[in-house]
Amino acid sequence: MLRAEWEEQRAVLVGFPHKKSDWKPLLKEAQKCMIEFIKQIAEFESVWVCVDPRDKDAKKTLLKACKKEVKNGVLRIFDVRNNDIWARDFAPLTIRKNRQNLLMNFGFNGWGLKFAAHYDNAINSSLYAMGVFENLHTQALILEGGSIDSNGAGIALTTTTCLLEKNRNPHLNKQEIESTLLHTLGLKKILWVESGFLRGDDTDSHIDMLARFVDERTIAYLKCEDRGDEHYEALREMERELRGFSDLEGKAFRLIPLPFPKPIYYKKERLPASYANFLFVNGGLIVPIYGDKKNDKKALKTLQEALPNRRVVGVEATTLIKWHGSLHCASMQVY
Repeated sequence: MLRAEWEEQRAVLVGFPHKKSDWKPLLKEAQKCMIEFIKQIAEFESVWVCVDPRDKDAKKTLLKACKKEVKNGVLRIFDVRNNDIWARDFAPLTIRKNRQNLLMNFGFNGWGLKFAAHYDNAINSSLYAMGVFENLHTQALILEGGSIDSNGAGIALTTTTCLLEKNRNPHLNKQEIESTLLHTLGLKKILWVESGFLRGDDTDSHIDMLARFVDERTIAYLKCEDRGDEHYEALREMERELRGFSDLEGKAFRLIPLPFPKPIYYKKERLPASYANFLFVNGGLIVPIYGDKKNDKKALKTLQEALPNRRVVGVEATTLIKWHGSLHCASMQVY
């Protein structure tokens, strides 16, 4: 069964910006952001960082900034070529079967052939060859980790706009994709979200930007209160859909609305900022914040109240969102 993200983890895998990637114009800024994120994860558990060996300066920068984490043994660095930092979408998904973790290595094609992904798509095999990953099982399906969210009890959330996008699995229809997911991930039910989007999102509406399980029966979701905002109607319709979903016993889920960040623009383009792109770590929750004092504070408070037994902290993610991703997008838990 596809594991829930709040279950005990061995480590969190992340990528690191380098000069051979699209991050070059924002490299120092992006590296600073990821170092802050890495340090925060390391407060809770181990961090595994994929560093491209073509950029030796990037590795030096990371090692210099994270001397304490290296000394304490909570930071491991792996030299693997990569196109980008979005570990959520190239790293394997973990299922638990017969008391064993199986790593499902799905194909990654740059969000439907939008961007180069040849190095990223080979990272899991490289880490397996290095002995980092065990029980890696390669799948024929194209599937990004950010496009599916599990409650750890046999139910997963996803979106039709992403999974049915024509450049991912054009040979499969909705029923065939669902059947494959149920079988491959040990799921019993797929909840398909048809509405909701974020302007500037390159992923065709990954669910991890819109709605997330925070426990087996609770979904935190992005809610827009501004009727004049272009997202208002679509997110209101998504809210209606979430209200209509039920668990395996036919009971409705508890819903927790998250605030909508004030609009952020970069080069006149609106960016897909979202508080739903949080990361579970052992004993904590790391939430992206965007320099929006009112809504940042509200999001952190809302999630802390929903998860009283975890330490909820914010990490500034405005730099990441300039390249259309956030904290959850840049990380993947390893069990």
